[in-house]
Amino acid sequence: MTRSDDRDRLFRSASENDFNSSFRSVLSSCQILPREVFRTTPARWYILFTLCWMGLIQNFIGNTWGPITEVMKKVYSWSDERVSMLALWTPVFFVPGALVFPWLMAATNMRSVMLINSSLLALSGIIKILSVTVIPLDYLIYTAHVTQIVNGLCGAAPFSSIMYISVNWFPVKEQLVVAGIIISCVNVGVAVPFILGPSLLPEPNDTAVILNKTLGVDSYDYKSYLRWYLVIQGACMLLCLVFTLIYFPSRPRYAPTATAVSARLDFLEGIKILVRRGNFWLAVLMFSLTTGTFNGYGLTLDTIVTKSGISQSEAGYIGFAALLSCVPANLVVGGLGGIFPTRKKLMTIIILVTGTVSMAVFVAQLEDWLPRSMPVVWVSVIIGVMCLTGCAPLLFDMSTESSHPVSEDLSSTVMVLGNQLMSLIFIALIQIPHLVDAEHRDKLNFVLLGSFSLSVLLSILYRPTNVRQSIDANSITVDQLDYRSFQQVENAGYSIEVSCIES
Repeated sequence: MTRSDDRDRLFRSASENDFNSSFRSVLSSCQILPREVFRTTPARWYILFTLCWMGLIQNFIGNTWGPITEVMKKVYSWSDERVSMLALWTPVFFVPGALVFPWLMAATNMRSVMLINSSLLALSGIIKILSVTVIPLDYLIYTAHVTQIVNGLCGAAPFSSIMYISVNWFPVKEQLVVAGIIISCVNVGVAVPFILGPSLLPEPNDTAVILNKTLGVDSYDYKSYLRWYLVIQGACMLLCLVFTLIYFPSRPRYAPTATAVSARLDFLEGIKILVRRGNFWLAVLMFSLTTGTFNGYGLTLDTIVTKSGISQSEAGYIGFAALLSCVPANLVVGGLGGIFPTRKKLMTIIILVTGTVSMAVFVAQLEDWLPRSMPVVWVSVIIGVMCLTGCAPLLFDMSTESSHPVSEDLSSTVMVLGNQLMSLIFIALIQIPHLVDAEHRDKLNFVLLGSFSLSVLLSILYRPTNVRQSIDANSITVDQLDYRSFQQVENAGYSIEVSCIES
């Protein structure tokens, strides 16, 4: 059997034990890369900034209309269904975007994909600016649909790149923290409209609405503030293209770890391997049932809590505080995951149980099963969201670990695809007549609790693996190199023996 056959057997092994056995066999048969080959570059922080900005803005746009639902209903005569449909476009069009993203990555490279993605966002930003400066306001609903659709198509890139950027640009000790930073920025993007929207466009009282519609008297210049709100969004979308054009190569000059330069399976082979990895699907389901369900719930949060006597303004502050709490949570969890790499399963179980209990208290407050106390409402939802979305870095790392040597962009895409499909199902329930109408919107509270409880069970069933840890601990041989990584190795001053690759 040739070394090439050994390598193929290594990459197709479905179990960790088979992988480790093949790994040790190949190590002894060819030229091992020295640790001096693996280095980091300061440019990795600019790459992280660009991706974080894109993720933040994309989610900022996706949550534009939900927090100002009451304004659009009372001042512009939009219906609940119309606002819900705008929120629905993001997860609906995320699906084709997510299916195309890993294929584009395999056919081209990371830079090309990011340029395409940022160019679409920039075009959407121009449309958003024109919709409130040149195009008559009567057509706002149509331009809103267009920009939400484009935003959905572009949503896969920042999410699907989380582990690709972490593994290919950062050393092992920084990877989980980096994943936490990116996910935090995504959550901040969702949170910003909860505070910025109601601040610029406060909920109008009935007298102001009557005067506006009958006498044309506008006690508050909603048109002007809505214009500023959308122009700010459009400008931020244009910056995504500017940052990408400045600097965003496909790969760093040097490889940070052995895992980063090890060969990956091609697109079709990767899909075949993922289908057989039960551990991977447990991570996908946990992420979908927690973050995916909450994303769908958050897009209709104001409607749900308003039925319980909480105003749109206060609902916005609650949503903002809850999502903002994810920032320290993601960073702390990512840091702890890097410090205690063998305790990721235990950490996940503890976090999910704590989050589920906290959300149960929140729902009990909304349903008046417990005496209503606003401090309890705030604390319970903040702790719940902090835990349930804070464990996302661990889940991404677990999915990448259990799917290697499938490319990180493919495994992460499947993760976020499951996440968006869950959001889509959640929002679609609202569109079904007489099932979850405005009067019975609180039924979604029970869907939320059911999803979180199931995620706890799945976390117990997950089996930890350490395939990537083995690679980084032992280095790799030349014939295990990804052909796209040859230049990175040579940039580090290491000469590759062609005879070893061809043997």
